[in-house]
Amino acid sequence: MSNRQPNAFHRAFPAREFFRGSARSVLFWSLVNGLLLILLLVDLFLIIDLLDHRGRITLHGEQNVKQLQELRTAPVSLPEGNEQEETVPGPENVQAEAKSSEPKSVPQPEAPPSTEMPQLQMVSLTDSGILPSVWWTHSKYQIGLLPQLYQRVPLLQENQSALFTLICFALVVASIRVLIRWRSRQKSLKISHQVSMTLRNMIHRQALRLGPGDLSGKETEQAFQLFIRDVGTVQQGVFQWVYGLSRHPVTLLILLLFAVSIDWRLSLQCMIPLVAAWYFLLQHRKNYEKEQAKTLVSIESELSLLAENLRSSRLVRGFGMETAEHEQFQKHLEKYTDNIATLKRVEGWGHRVARGLAVFCSCMVLFLVGYKVLVNPGSLPLSAAVLMTGIFAFFYLPVNGLYQLIQTHDESNIAASSIYRYLNQIPAVGQAVGAKFLEPLSQALQFENVSFQLNSHSLPLLKGFDLKIPAGTSTALVSLEKLAPRAVSYLIPRFIEPQSGRVLLDGEDTAWVTLESLRAEAIYVSGNDPCLTGTVKENIQCGDERYSLQEVIAASKEAHAHQFIQNLSQGYETSLGQHGEELTVGECFRLGLARALLRKPALLIIEEPEDLLDEDTKTLLDDAYSRIFQNRTILVIPSRITTLRRVNQVVLIHEGKVEAVDSQSSLLKKSALYRHWEYTRFNQFRHSQETSNER
Repeated sequence: MSNRQPNAFHRAFPAREFFRGSARSVLFWSLVNGLLLILLLVDLFLIIDLLDHRGRITLHGEQNVKQLQELRTAPVSLPEGNEQEETVPGPENVQAEAKSSEPKSVPQPEAPPSTEMPQLQMVSLTDSGILPSVWWTHSKYQIGLLPQLYQRVPLLQENQSALFTLICFALVVASIRVLIRWRSRQKSLKISHQVSMTLRNMIHRQALRLGPGDLSGKETEQAFQLFIRDVGTVQQGVFQWVYGLSRHPVTLLILLLFAVSIDWRLSLQCMIPLVAAWYFLLQHRKNYEKEQAKTLVSIESELSLLAENLRSSRLVRGFGMETAEHEQFQKHLEKYTDNIATLKRVEGWGHRVARGLAVFCSCMVLFLVGYKVLVNPGSLPLSAAVLMTGIFAFFYLPVNGLYQLIQTHDESNIAASSIYRYLNQIPAVGQAVGAKFLEPLSQALQFENVSFQLNSHSLPLLKGFDLKIPAGTSTALVSLEKLAPRAVSYLIPRFIEPQSGRVLLDGEDTAWVTLESLRAEAIYVSGNDPCLTGTVKENIQCGDERYSLQEVIAASKEAHAHQFIQNLSQGYETSLGQHGEELTVGECFRLGLARALLRKPALLIIEEPEDLLDEDTKTLLDDAYSRIFQNRTILVIPSRITTLRRVNQVVLIHEGKVEAVDSQSSLLKKSALYRHWEYTRFNQFRHSQETSNER
């Protein structure tokens, strides 16, 4: 069963958000951009038609002449020199011949001057600007917008001024479209940023709920990857989804409608091979991706085998297998070479198929459009044919954009599914209804038959664990299983919950006390934790302004942190974290001790750093421990032998149970298991080996 949630991406960005706020603004500006695209296409048609006809138009028939008269009743008329009489005599010539045949004695009344165009049967005009385009569109669509524009804009009535005007108009429209696309892009980025911030806030809150119980650190790493990588994928997906889905369909629809408006039959004829070619191209792309993935797996396998042979050089030379090994190596090398060649053939074949389909579609469109122009040039001028060809070629961009949008959606959906699976996890620890306030520990800390297991696939870390620690004593927890002492420590402040059993503080079950009072009295300090982002003072206060600077300094002195803090560039106001100063492991650990000591807990749990500490830090810690261990209950997960010698008792945990409880010196004598643990942790050869490895 797939873990992928089918609607995870739409859960992060629901479809209804398209019609709200910034997304609605993006949709509106995309529609405006589509209208500007129509104007740009019309303008390109006029430019191409002007370059084709050069302002020349010839009309035959009295009806066409009358219609031309209607187009030319503009306040600014064409120059009279543009009117040319042809071989077919006009009405004025006929009238002149009639005058010569009448008797001269009969005077003829003078005709009043007329502004009407002579009723010619054929008229030819030159240098008429976009008049040929106006005539063709008016005859085809019977729409008066372009004729009115021609009549009211004198610059369109001559060739040179019309060309200059149309080019300037195209530049203006194209510039406005660029600005609108930039605005839509910024709005889309804003929407994706808002979605990413929402997801990151949710992950942050969930990490605070789940993080304290992360014994192995895997959940913290998962939250980090979700926060950085998966949210970034969803953010990019939302941006592409808003920006692309509001742009590509509008562009595709406008191009299609414009082509259909020129000639719907020809558009349908051209769309058939285009759709068929695109379908076959998609099928080929899917098969190509499968074949490519299979070939890449084979290449990786053969490469691993070739590298594996490098590790067996001692056996080969020792048993005289050079010839056989070389033959085997050559065999795998040939397979590797064949797989590389196969991959190249697959890629080359894919490119050839794509190019072949593109050439085929181009030839089909050119043939259909060219045939239409040759057979019936009056119904489809060359300029319209060129524009239709360009439109069909431009179809590739929005169609390919929609295809890539589907792929982006799938990737974003997978990332969103991982995020929501993490967000849907229920924290194991919660505060009980009616929980009581916990008083400071004064008698004993007790574990009763506690069991804990990380997951169903791992062995139990604790199994029937029983332990009683008197208040005011110091105890070290050790085990061959690294996570077992940490699990015991995490149970006390309820970072994790036992699957069975109870943890008691002075006889009170920790499951029935408030988390705030429990974690105020049982504070966990880990030497592996990083510093918080903020100043040194803020790191120690943890946002609690009730503690004054004097109290912060006092706690720092008790943990031997005051001296190195004063040596920082700005003392207690020095910024720490990713963009601030970096502290050493020992300094960060002492800062954590100061943070805990400021709150004066009755129970202090210390996990010492795993990294090696310098001698000065060890000395300072030993001196700090001599004060910290007084008058409070201490649990420590040691990484230094001196800490083991300092505590009152050492608890040895084995297979989830208490194996032995005694002082370090007594266990060293009585317990072989403890001697083995101490040897593996503290013998000088181990430290020498670690030092050489670090070097």
